[in-house]
Amino acid sequence: MKTLITNKYLIWLILSFLLVASFFLGMFLFASSLEVTIIILVVLIISFCIQILLILNFASSRIKNRLKIGMLTTHSLNLLFAIVIGFSISVMESDFKYNFGIVMIPLLLILSLVITDKYDNDMKGFTLEKEEKPKKKSTRPVIEFENKKYVFSLNSLIILGVGTPLLAIVIYFFFDIEAQFWLHEIVVKQTIYFLNLFFDMDVSTSYIPSGKYHWSFNFVGSIDGDPLSSIYFETFCTGIQAICVFAGIIICTPHSQDKRTNKDIIWRKAKALIVSSIIFYVVNVIRMLIQIELYYLGYPWDSIHVSISAASSFIAAIIILLLHKWIPEFIISIIYIGTLISKRVKRVRKPKE
Repeated sequence: MKTLITNKYLIWLILSFLLVASFFLGMFLFASSLEVTIIILVVLIISFCIQILLILNFASSRIKNRLKIGMLTTHSLNLLFAIVIGFSISVMESDFKYNFGIVMIPLLLILSLVITDKYDNDMKGFTLEKEEKPKKKSTRPVIEFENKKYVFSLNSLIILGVGTPLLAIVIYFFFDIEAQFWLHEIVVKQTIYFLNLFFDMDVSTSYIPSGKYHWSFNFVGSIDGDPLSSIYFETFCTGIQAICVFAGIIICTPHSQDKRTNKDIIWRKAKALIVSSIIFYVVNVIRMLIQIELYYLGYPWDSIHVSISAASSFIAAIIILLLHKWIPEFIISIIYIGTLISKRVKRVRKPKE
């Protein structure tokens, strides 16, 4: 008789073991002889196959094929990214390159749990039995949007207002410490690769593990007989500040107290955080490509750096639209705050009338 693994925590532990093991295998993928590389590749392929079989066993016939494909795809991408992180560490120069894995692998494990929990809820179905039980009449306002009810507690709204900027600052300063300068290396080397690929600029990089700037862009050529100066790289150039702001917003956005509305909120937040971070990262690399190419052509660095950086910030408007699609709670919570204030003002004015 076929045995099904239906416990989401058990399946997550097994998938987590495969993910961590694949990460370490990725670190030695091309660091040894050809024979060892082939063996590691075979083991990684087996890991993917085992993961697929585990997920199919876990899902069984409890969900539609479309959802099975979604679960397989998201977990496979998660596993692939773990391998890429491991391989990237093996070719990095930074003294802090191992912190790349120390930071990212726990995040991938959390994402794996979120994915597993999301599809486990789909398998079990969603009932409103508890929600439909009689409740005491509440005086709090209710905002209805797309047939869903949004009711927020005062504490959650305070967390949105106070926690968002604090969390954004904490995340930024976490990546601004020297131990996280592995992020500098990733952004610098990807930028150089595309500069040389698309513009044939013969740009190189220097790594000096001391002082404020560990990485810099070096150019071959001159402007009016003067050699081009090197451009030094800092944390602000990674675009992490924009990601931090939206990470703070997404994480601190309040959850509605209506169970139906609150369904899949963690998954929706995770999806919004991942997509917004990718968009900001890609836009930041494109921004740097344009700036450095213009500088190489002779434009003053101070002018193009400020103007193009300001122009690229408009991408935040697209992220707001994504947030409204996946996390309407953010915009609605702001409206909710306005409703509470308006209600309070009317209550204060009433006796005077």
